[in-house]
Amino acid sequence: MDTASDDAYLKAVSDLNGLQTNHQILEQIKASGGRINENSLPEFGAFIEKLGHQVDDLNKLNVIHVTGTKGKGSTCAFIQSILSHMPGQSLKIGLFTSPHLIEVRERIQINGQPLSRGDFAKYFYQTYDRLKAPLPALRKVAEESPSMPMYFRFLTLMAYHTFLAENVDVAIMEVGVGGEYDSTNVVRQPSVCGIASLGIDHQGALGTTIEEIAWHKAGIIKKDVAVFTVDQPESALRVIRERAAERQAPKPTVVSPLSADVTLGIAGDHQRTNAALAVALCREWARKQGISNASDAWITQGLAEAQWPGRSQTFASPRHAEMTWYVDGAHTVESMAACAAWFVGASSSPRVLLFNAAHNRSAQALLAVLSANGCDFVEAVFCPNLSRRADSANFTVLNDAELAQQKESARIWATHSPLCKTTVLPTIDDAVAYIEATYAATPTHVLVTGSLHLVGGVLDAAKGSI
Repeated sequence: MDTASDDAYLKAVSDLNGLQTNHQILEQIKASGGRINENSLPEFGAFIEKLGHQVDDLNKLNVIHVTGTKGKGSTCAFIQSILSHMPGQSLKIGLFTSPHLIEVRERIQINGQPLSRGDFAKYFYQTYDRLKAPLPALRKVAEESPSMPMYFRFLTLMAYHTFLAENVDVAIMEVGVGGEYDSTNVVRQPSVCGIASLGIDHQGALGTTIEEIAWHKAGIIKKDVAVFTVDQPESALRVIRERAAERQAPKPTVVSPLSADVTLGIAGDHQRTNAALAVALCREWARKQGISNASDAWITQGLAEAQWPGRSQTFASPRHAEMTWYVDGAHTVESMAACAAWFVGASSSPRVLLFNAAHNRSAQALLAVLSANGCDFVEAVFCPNLSRRADSANFTVLNDAELAQQKESARIWATHSPLCKTTVLPTIDDAVAYIEATYAATPTHVLVTGSLHLVGGVLDAAKGSI
């Protein structure tokens, strides 16, 4: 064990957590009606300059930029796996995704592996110390512009800095929220853009209609850069096409799901849509780089070997042979329906639910989907997204309010399934311990869903790794 690297990493995590926005600030951003977004990309460009880079330096990263409401992370995982199997290239592949499941270093990967603790600390403090230094002075976009980026934007900045320092051949960048104002969208000339399935989510920041959300997502489209998407509601597809025309980009290409005879490394029929998008993006990226391959074997192998923890993932309890965990970070109505179909098809009774919906998402709608799709549970356990790990410190929620939310979720579930026992516990660790103690002696299938933060906490507490 490298104690020095571990200590530096834990200090970096502590300093990073200090950049989190607390609950009150998030509410202020919502109340502003999104006006704060108008300066976000110019401000982010100023942070890049303070690190010693120019925004146009990002163009040489050959970025594959992916947005969407659901499936964008899985799409990025398929892309990473496919490109890693490209014959004769030995590409150095950067990947930036969010959120992390157990350790924050998962968000920035090189060749499918999270940064080591030592490298994370190194690049963290290269970024952090340069931003804190008095010289060169930070270019202020507006009087109220921040002197430090907040948590997600800092990690985006660190990812771009890391990929430039590591001289990657391609950077796969997953949008955080939306697209138009997302910090990943600072790149001016990506190689290709992809828009995964759209749905209603993050209404406070993106709007309440599918058309408003599509407008934000399509904000990643750039002049003369190919854009690919999947089957969308017609009104959303119309907005995507309009924005492509406005940006002088080629007409978006809509891809169809891969057929059932194609082997995928990530479970679930819905992944055939994400995989198809990934294939199209990889083909276009290769074309832009002047790379041609006579065979599609690299694509077939990449699809089959792709992995994406926390999405349609199954694992046996390492402590209790009779217990199987099914974890899926579904947090929209559409993704919850796909999760329910996967779980019902893969599991058997008795079934237990461990659930949490983030405070800005509708627990009522998500639980209704679980109920309607035949998920018969003997017990439903609810807990806040609170864990004992430093990487999982979450200052964006208020503990008392979160516990009250879980009690309300339990009440909602009781209306759907009156005979099902409900239990509310204060942390993820307590919930896992309770389920293991209660059902250890019985062949039990546990579904964990509603939040990727919850899934990450359970993977840590019940499995010990991703």
